[in-house]
Order: sequence, then structure tokens, then C-alpha cells
Amino acid sequence: MKSLIVYCSEYKSNTEKIARIFAEKTDCELINIRNVKDVSDINIENYNLIGFGSGVYRESISPKLVKLVDKLNLTGKNVFVFSTSGAGMKYYNNNLIKLLDKKAAIYRGSFACKGSFNAREFTDKKIFEFMGKLSEGHPNDRDLKKAEKFFATVLDSL
Repeated sequence: MKSLIVYCSEYKSNTEKIARIFAEKTDCELINIRNVKDVSDINIENYNLIGFGSGVYRESISPKLVKLVDKLNLTGKNVFVFSTSGAGMKYYNNNLIKLLDKKAAIYRGSFACKGSFNAREFTDKKIFEFMGKLSEGHPNDRDLKKAEKFFATVLDSL
């Protein structure tokens, strides 16, 4: 089975760490979309499983990733979603999951974990500074183990 991970990891490489865990477990191909000039550069035809991952930027999955997904023909493709954010909530994955459903992809699951960030780089609101302190050091070994378990579950579902 051939697998592909398409991800956006622009801030502190938190999402890339999760993508690399998936790649190590399945020897899948990784594509960071910052290296993609045009959607035609990505050929998904030969892949049985495609993961889409993103950091959460201003409380949303990367718009670049969403635009890319919207241009792909995902009908009948097995897909999953993963993200990293200061809060580590799956909630942020929902809009991408809805888009994948609209594209007639076969949804296999969603994963989210905390990713470290410096709140002062984005806002002066104290709540985010507190969240930033709670997310320090993430994704950590525990997060990476959870990602491995999630990915095993996705593979078992095929």
C-alpha cells in the first residue's frame, strides 16, 4: 500500500514532527506544501492512503492546504487529517474534514495534539500567553506515541 502525507508546517515544525512519525511507520512520501508551486505537481493517483496535516494558524487550518485539497480529485481516496495547535483540539480539523467529505473521499479519522508556540508573536491577550506556556515542549514523546497509535488505527481500518 502506498501512502502520502501532504502537510503545511510553517511556524515551528510541530506538524512536520507528526508527519515524520507517520512516514517512519509506513515509509510513505511526505510533501510540505511550501515546496509545491502548482497542484499539478502532486500526483495522488498511485496512493491508497493520503493524510493531510496542518498547523493551526489564527484558529484555522492553513488556507494553502485547504485550497490545495479543494483542487484535488479525491473521489474514493482513503484520507485522514491531523493538526497541531496551542490547544491541541480536533475541532480545528472540522472544516477540512467537511471539505474532504464534499470531495467524496473516504474519511478514516482525525488526530490533533498540542504544538508549541510563542503567544507574544501573535497577540497580547493573556489567555493565549497562558496557552503558550501549557504548549511548551509539544509535540512531546507522549504526543508522538498517540500519533503512532492513531496512525495504526487508520491503517487497521483499511
